[in-house]
Amino acid sequence: MTSDLPPGPAARDAAQPPAAAGTGRGRRGALAVFAFVARATQQLSTFAITLLAARFLTPADYGVYALGIVFVTLIQTLSYTGFYHFIVTAKQDDRAVEATSFWLIAGLSLAASALLALAAPQIAAILHAPELCRVLQLLALVQPVAGLGAWYSAVLLRRQQVNRHFLIMFLQNAIALVGGVLLLWWWQSLLALVAFRFLRVLSGQLLYGLLTPIRPGRGFDPALARQALRYSGGLYGSRFLTFLQLYAGDLLLGLMFTTAEAGLYRFGNRIAGGAVEVVQQPMSSFALTQLGAAARQDRDLSGLIARFAGTMAVLTGGVAATVIVFAPTLMTEVFNPAYAAGIGVTYAMAMRAVFGLGAQLLEPALAAQHKTRLGMMFTLVFALGTVLAVLLAAPLGLGVLAWSQAGTSLLGTAAALWLLRREGIAIGAALRALVRALGLVLAYALALAQVWPAVQAGFGTGLVGLGLGLAVAAALGAVTLLLGWRLRVVSLSAFSG
Repeated sequence: MTSDLPPGPAARDAAQPPAAAGTGRGRRGALAVFAFVARATQQLSTFAITLLAARFLTPADYGVYALGIVFVTLIQTLSYTGFYHFIVTAKQDDRAVEATSFWLIAGLSLAASALLALAAPQIAAILHAPELCRVLQLLALVQPVAGLGAWYSAVLLRRQQVNRHFLIMFLQNAIALVGGVLLLWWWQSLLALVAFRFLRVLSGQLLYGLLTPIRPGRGFDPALARQALRYSGGLYGSRFLTFLQLYAGDLLLGLMFTTAEAGLYRFGNRIAGGAVEVVQQPMSSFALTQLGAAARQDRDLSGLIARFAGTMAVLTGGVAATVIVFAPTLMTEVFNPAYAAGIGVTYAMAMRAVFGLGAQLLEPALAAQHKTRLGMMFTLVFALGTVLAVLLAAPLGLGVLAWSQAGTSLLGTAAALWLLRREGIAIGAALRALVRALGLVLAYALALAQVWPAVQAGFGTGLVGLGLGLAVAAALGAVTLLLGWRLRVVSLSAFSG
């Protein structure tokens, strides 16, 4: 029996000489590693700048910037969802989809940025942070350019020019990292963080202009725009509710407490969440691309869900465990000692990232099936639960507030897996992969927790001791990934798209 479908990777390798097959696998492996590194550099650069800011700025100053970024994150989230997903997944003519979506994304970014700039004085007054007004207005200026960058990113993915996409992403984030470090080192102020944001956005747009022949089209198809709006409505609603779910604590702390306390909460969140996002955000993007391609070909998504469940659990859990083990030393020896009060928040946010894996799998799966409104309804329920937990826990202190967020994330994962099953996606393999992955992560965490005190006792907690400790963590992590690959929990095929 013959098939008209193109041969899969295994069949192609079998048809090649052994040397060619090995070369092909090696090249795919190298591209997968570069794709992951390129994706991760955005979170890595932001994480590094957060660490440096904790060295030079007070919690109050960092709190002002953190509150500003909360609102900018909402606009950025809108730019990288909805119409962005439509560009990647729509089956219509490329030229029409790209041109129409450009004007939709541009209009959305401009409107949201203008609204933020106009509302900045009122937001600053409500949150009792006068300096926040200027920060918000400066950040709003560059957001329309960031929206154009989102359009370029989606078009490159649609055209399957992933290598060029990853190259631009890597160069942009490398420039932002180096420039941000220099800015904070020489100009130790709140505005240095704002300048870092400008550098990242403007350098990205320059690279897109120089390294791609892609230019926005002038055409606009009203019928296609209406279809894009219908498709995107559920995603925008879902992302807005997710935004409330993730940042309700920050906003309520800004209302109820000082910017210093908001800074402590946001810093603890950034340390744990930022470290985990180094691996989580790239994997979410890969999941969207692969699940979208599978759905367009009417293939079953169960195998892909299991692939990403195991791989994401090992990566996310490993990073979270590393943060938990090293956080006390970092808080007391590296950062401004005032940040040590946020250690409990750091632990809770690390666990929240691990507990929230279900939502990371659900959103791309539903988006690939064009069931975005169902995703919005799911997010609505748990966003309301999260906000309620914040309202109840905030008066009890930062630690209780943070752990309430971790608890709601765990409930959300259980519900997300149930919903995937209800929508016809078998989750048995995914559950088995999650169990094996968490076992590997637990073994890694226990080993690191045993070794790190011995390293501290022998070499201290200075740069030498910390460097050796991180080297040990990297070695143990490599062994864990190798075991995960051998046990078929970690899949190299997940690192593409």
